[in-house]
Amino acid sequence: MVNRNITKEFFFNFDKICSLNKQIDTNNHRKMSSTPNPFNEKLKTWQNIIQDCNVNFLIGSGLSNPFFGTLGNIEIWLTELENDNSLKADLRDYIKASLYASYFVVAMQKNIILYDEVSIKDELISAPKNDIEKLQNTYKGYKDFLRLINQIVYQRRSNTVNKQTNLFTTNIDIFLEKVIEDLNLHFNDGFNGVFKKTFSLSNFKKSFYQKSLHYDNIAEIPVYNLLKIHGSITWKLEGNQLMFNNIDTIYSIEKEYNKIKFLDIIKLDNDYWNKHKKNIPFKEIVKEAQKTTIIDTKDFVSAYEKLQVVNPTKAKFKDTTFNKSYYEMLRLYANELEKENSVLFIFGFSMADEHIRDITFRAIRSNPTLKVFISSYTKAATDIVNNLKLDNIDLKDFHNVELLNEIDNFNLNVINETIFKKMLDNINCL
Repeated sequence: MVNRNITKEFFFNFDKICSLNKQIDTNNHRKMSSTPNPFNEKLKTWQNIIQDCNVNFLIGSGLSNPFFGTLGNIEIWLTELENDNSLKADLRDYIKASLYASYFVVAMQKNIILYDEVSIKDELISAPKNDIEKLQNTYKGYKDFLRLINQIVYQRRSNTVNKQTNLFTTNIDIFLEKVIEDLNLHFNDGFNGVFKKTFSLSNFKKSFYQKSLHYDNIAEIPVYNLLKIHGSITWKLEGNQLMFNNIDTIYSIEKEYNKIKFLDIIKLDNDYWNKHKKNIPFKEIVKEAQKTTIIDTKDFVSAYEKLQVVNPTKAKFKDTTFNKSYYEMLRLYANELEKENSVLFIFGFSMADEHIRDITFRAIRSNPTLKVFISSYTKAATDIVNNLKLDNIDLKDFHNVELLNEIDNFNLNVINETIFKKMLDNINCL
């Protein structure tokens, strides 16, 4: 069912998107054609690596940005809220709900748009051009990326390496699932079943084969293993078992969200940033909350806390079931990096997660056959460098790590155009 509160603001005519898609394709091609590719000399080596190695990707929120945003200091704000014992219970609950609500708006709510996009393709609904372009550009980036990698892996020259690609992601949105399904690609997402889809790590690493109709020739089909380390908006908990819930939880949260006037943390933070060039301190949020009428937010918080995702707080887990699944997926991530002749591409991830950062560099130190590429959206790579400094890591000390920061605004569409499309073109020419 399409939620009209969202569609009136964001949905768009599908034909218009297709036209925009072609136009942006043309513009991007012209830009890249007129600019020398800084990776040309390395592409042959990288092509050999991806054809002969166990292929892994670590995908962070940067790849779903700007369609899905982030709420900069939410972990700090929620942690300070938990540690502040001076606040009255009703004020504390209202601030907590307002922080949840703001995070829901920037990072989750627009999954409804993404989910319903195909079903409303013939419906003409006005939307700001920039919202159309954000969704279109992000969707196109994922679509080209998954299609290119699938084709590269399909044409592997080595029979000793399977045709599986591991997609480890901290994103809780549905972009990857949506695009994989739209492209009709094969994937393992940890769920098994028809009417009651149940999550288990044993459901990963399944291979797919196709037999020809006449001669019984068998060929392995490329498959993606999609591991959502921080959980997903599509998960729910039944007893002690993680189950697939589509986006029903998001609909439930939105229903409760629309009933309440929350403190607008997003606006407060933006206004404070414009004035002071830094995020708003927690004490300023408290001051603003004290000026408002406190409203009962229990139903909203109850709906929100049914999400099976890593909380944006230092105390990340609400239950032991999700805690266990989280660490099992991290263990699988570590195991894949410890395999001989493995490659890891890191996209849209600033290395801020201390657990993932620690596991990644432990593998880098112990496995000399592991090759790691870390992409940066900017040439300066300030966020990545600063996060690595927290563990006294200097990339110059690691022969098997390469920082890809040759291009500013190095988003997924540019990555596809300068690296993976070129790789596939080279393979097809052989």
